[in-house]
Amino acid sequence: MREKVEKVIIKNIPNISIRVIDKNDDKYLTRNKKKYPFILENDVNFLVKTSRREFEFQIFEGFVWNGADIPKIFFFIGQSKDNNYLVASMVHDYLIEYKHFIRKHILKEQVSMKEYRRLTSLIFREILKDHKTNVVKANIMGFAVDFFQMTFCAKNWRCKKCK
Repeated sequence: MREKVEKVIIKNIPNISIRVIDKNDDKYLTRNKKKYPFILENDVNFLVKTSRREFEFQIFEGFVWNGADIPKIFFFIGQSKDNNYLVASMVHDYLIEYKHFIRKHILKEQVSMKEYRRLTSLIFREILKDHKTNVVKANIMGFAVDFFQMTFCAKNWRCKKCK
């Protein structure tokens, strides 16, 4: 039986801000703020309950991300900067960015990279549902995220020592 995400509990409310470009910012920082316009202003703790395990992780104050990556052709799903998707995209981006640390130290390497990739998409989907996204839309978005990661980011999920 494949692992299912039963619940994602956000233990404290994320305080999310938009990063403002300042006239004194250098080119690198300006580019970074445009690419990653959102910043987390407080530490946020999460508890994930699945059909096989329960684990906790924390996203630290100062984490930056780009919002949901929704191609313009799929405008009917929503806008990439839509508030309804901010928390789910933050968590997913964090889980992807720190995948090696989380797999090793939090999940104790009990899941393969392939299973971890799928788990991050299921967590994304569950948070979308909890934030009032229509179940059908949340399922489509979760599938699309997993498909994109599997297809276009496959090299990021290959790791000889991580199998």
